[in-house]
Amino acid sequence: MIRSLPLTALAVLIAGVAACSDRDDDVVQAPAPGQPLAPVSETRADAATQQAALAFGMTRKQLEDANLVSPQRTDLGDVETLILDASGSVTHIVIELEGPGDREVVVPIGQLSSIVLNDADPDLTTTLTAGELAGLPVYAPTTAR
Repeated sequence: MIRSLPLTALAVLIAGVAACSDRDDDVVQAPAPGQPLAPVSETRADAATQQAALAFGMTRKQLEDANLVSPQRTDLGDVETLILDASGSVTHIVIELEGPGDREVVVPIGQLSSIVLNDADPDLTTTLTAGELAGLPVYAPTTAR
């Protein structure tokens, strides 16, 4: 009986992880005003991420690993999370800005485009300055814009 307790606990833990495995916290649904962002199913996250990646001329992995750079090729931050509208289209990308504090901001997708630097994998670029990026809304699980 004592030996079965750890196995039972492990079984409960595995069941809990399996129940959550259809969620992808790197893609969230924009909520109704005043409501928290909600993770979406893995299927919906896959479709939205693939659609956004293709729009930027990237693979899904390239988009998930992309940096945000200025036109002068200064590293501004990293892609963290995609935010979807009710139809499942990506409307904003959360960027973790370079610098102290790991500040994450919500950038409208229309402010971004793709760029290839030195024959490497493509990254995202923006004409927004570092100061303008810092002035964008801070990403928090309860806000989408």
